[in-house]
Amino acid sequence: MPELKIEDTVVLLDASRSMLRKDFKPSRLVVELQAAKNFIQSKLSIDMKDRISIITFGDVTKKLINFAFEEQKLIESLKKVQISGQGFLHGGIAFALQVLVEELRKVGGKTPRIFIITDNKINIDEIKLEKMVKISKGLGVFIDVCQLGGTQDYGENFLKRITQSTGGDFGYYNNSKELINAGKVFASKKNVIETTDYFSPDKKDKMAPLVSEIALPLRRPSLLDIRLMIKGKGRGHDKCQICHSIKAAVTGADFFSEGSYCPSCDRAMHLSCAAMWAKKTEYKENVFRCPFCFFLLELPRAALKLVKEKTVESQKIEIIDDTEEIETKMIQISDEKIDDIDASCSYCHSIFLGDFKVYQCENCTSYYHEPCLQKMSKEIKACRYCGAKIIID
Repeated sequence: MPELKIEDTVVLLDASRSMLRKDFKPSRLVVELQAAKNFIQSKLSIDMKDRISIITFGDVTKKLINFAFEEQKLIESLKKVQISGQGFLHGGIAFALQVLVEELRKVGGKTPRIFIITDNKINIDEIKLEKMVKISKGLGVFIDVCQLGGTQDYGENFLKRITQSTGGDFGYYNNSKELINAGKVFASKKNVIETTDYFSPDKKDKMAPLVSEIALPLRRPSLLDIRLMIKGKGRGHDKCQICHSIKAAVTGADFFSEGSYCPSCDRAMHLSCAAMWAKKTEYKENVFRCPFCFFLLELPRAALKLVKEKTVESQKIEIIDDTEEIETKMIQISDEKIDDIDASCSYCHSIFLGDFKVYQCENCTSYYHEPCLQKMSKEIKACRYCGAKIIID
């Protein structure tokens, strides 16, 4: 007979810009949060020992709260949701998997779940998403999806295929009342017949590839972070927690141009300092654990070119003179196409309102306001997102 176990569920909320649309009254975001609230209340009423963690994904993926079973505490955390540009679904799932994996390591014997609420207006990297689904299936993680609006067609709807691959449930809703009540529907327990224990001694060899696949990129400073830095209210957020300095020890760059944060514990670090730490990793050169919370992180290729260790008595660090540096051009976007950009500026993280010219990096396709591009060019002479050297015609 199927066994009903205590469950750890990560609620993965879509926080991309499309959630501000008002076709669901009063808005997609408000209805999404109400559905999440109903899920929390119903889930804990079924079994008070079940736990829930909440993560948002968009241009920035962020953990709002660690696993907890206090209803009010979980509902209160929903107020921390911040809308950002369009994000990749595989990044959100990878974050959720890391949170679940850490709990599976500690205790085990629980049913791991991911509950996604999204409007399907998200970026898709099919290869990376397929890897996340395979890892979820291997770990015995159920993925449920609650979709508001968008397409229902199975051939086109990858969300439905994710749930079928992992044994989860899929629901499509096209009005606010149905969606809000959906939170209660998804709260019921899963029937678990057989689970895969990735952490048993005979399966340790499977952990290395798993670890590399669920590593997440460092988070770049948000607009709020930058405003706090400018006002001198960064509360240590503009100071690298590895070198304990605002200026990067390797490049001399300030935190505006090279700073980043661990998406899990939010500790600040320069990319160059993180690159030096990654050189001592037990995994890949560009995959390392956060020195503070041990979350798995992935460095951009550009950061690896910043530094090398000099084997001398003083252990000095110097910049690499890389003659094969990647180059890029900044292409101006025509005025009539600016309104169609569903992304934020990779420098200031603000959306494009048509008040400035907009440029796009030819190498990585990230966008910049013209004033932001000029500041960035003076600071690092390279694209802040991919690190490619900017060539000016």
